Amino acid sequence: MVRKIKHFIRYVLREAYRAIRKGYAMYYILGILVLCLLANIAMACFRSIYGMNDGSFSYNLIIFAEGAFVIPYYSCIILADIIFGREYPDPHIKDGVTGSMKRWELYIGKYAATLVLGGIMFAAAFILLVSTTLLFGIGDVGIGWDTISDFLQKALVALPLWMAGIAIGQCFLFAASRRRNAFIGYYIIVLLIPRLIILLASEKIHLFPFTKLVNILITPQFQALQFYFTMDIKKCIILGAVYSIIASTIGIISFYKRK
Repeated sequence: MVRKIKHFIRYVLREAYRAIRKGYAMYYILGILVLCLLANIAMACFRSIYGMNDGSFSYNLIIFAEGAFVIPYYSCIILADIIFGREYPDPHIKDGVTGSMKRWELYIGKYAATLVLGGIMFAAAFILLVSTTLLFGIGDVGIGWDTISDFLQKALVALPLWMAGIAIGQCFLFAASRRRNAFIGYYIIVLLIPRLIILLASEKIHLFPFTKLVNILITPQFQALQFYFTMDIKKCIILGAVYSIIASTIGIISFYKRK
């Protein structure tokens, strides 16, 4: 048992290490940097035009960033794809690490490696966000620990939702015959359909059963995270767990059907 766990951990770390060394990981970090710069530029323009003065530049930017936690959710399939590799994982190809691993173990290992990669990317995003915000806010009040603590706490609450996004992304990568189809399917499920349901459930249209379905969507939870009185920690955990289990189950079944 201990030996199998060691093999599994070794497999996860190897996959994560390989992914970090790929150019795609660097492109992802570059994309994070671009988003951080655009967010700072947008905040600077907003404060300049509207004369916003309720809080420092850094405080306003970090609060704004909390409302953008849905962006990493939409990019979860990209992280999964970096781990996934250029070729479909062949269960018949064995090496010193995967020799005794079953298909479901390979699948869960890929998922765990993506979580490790996601953690690294979040750390990079946090450092870049704080650094660029301090740079743009030179001469203004710095970022207080309360603001940083608030951001990290809300990120922790969003974690189950991001984990679900990774599970859904990996599911499509293993189930689809082509990568393009996997990405199309992912964005239909996590972006197009939820936005359509939210629209049909809005006060102007208010159609049943969409008014009920909106309560089990992941997307609205990111909007609710921005404020403590709308944030539902229990719901985030439950939705994240349910979506992760369902997506992983479908993905594993699809992997076993591969010859």
